[in-house]
Amino acid sequence: MTFPQILIFLAAVFTGSTIQAVSGFGFGIFVMTIFPYILPSATCATLSAMLSLTSSITLSIRLRRLCNYRRILPPLLTYFVFSFVAVSLSASSPDKLLKRCLAVVLILLGIYFIWFSRRLRIKPTVGIGLAAGALSGVLGGFFSMGGPPIVLYLVNASEDNDHYIADIQTYFAITGLYTTTVRAANGLLTATVLTWWAIGVAAMLLGVVTGRALFHRLDPLMLKRIVYLYMAVSGVLMLF
Repeated sequence: MTFPQILIFLAAVFTGSTIQAVSGFGFGIFVMTIFPYILPSATCATLSAMLSLTSSITLSIRLRRLCNYRRILPPLLTYFVFSFVAVSLSASSPDKLLKRCLAVVLILLGIYFIWFSRRLRIKPTVGIGLAAGALSGVLGGFFSMGGPPIVLYLVNASEDNDHYIADIQTYFAITGLYTTTVRAANGLLTATVLTWWAIGVAAMLLGVVTGRALFHRLDPLMLKRIVYLYMAVSGVLMLF
């Protein structure tokens, strides 16, 4: 690793954790547009998941009294199954293939969130929760980007923003612990990952504090739109 790489890495972690603290998700989406230029794709997903886990545990502990555990149970059940399969497959997939797949996912998610997310409303039923957890498990297992499906579910199920943040951060904390364990069992939790994680923890926690301080001052919708546009453009660039 070089000094410029470390600076870029720290800036990405800080920005991603600030975005997540403000909007409830987005860390994995943001950093996975940068990490592949520094590290192999499989390493990136594991590192992103571990850093995101640090953020989610911090926020879920602070907001634990607002979380509705019954609401997040259905997506958790299917997440466990589908993320296990995805992580197992990613451990043996070629790095170039994973990077191309990640680029396509970034483009599709960017297009969806920019043009369609506000038009789509779903009923927060148990069935929808199970489906959201399954898709979240696939995206989380392969790319550490399991946020979008569960966001769509919880934003329609939660009674207000504070409960939404508490629910989704608790969901991320639980799924992050599980996925990290599965990745470790598949040999993806390497010394390289742990070294980069140790370097990034301080930037992650600083981003959490900054994001919570800005939570009621920034326009989350505008922030999300900027992230979505950035995500789609990054996916296009990653294809070449």
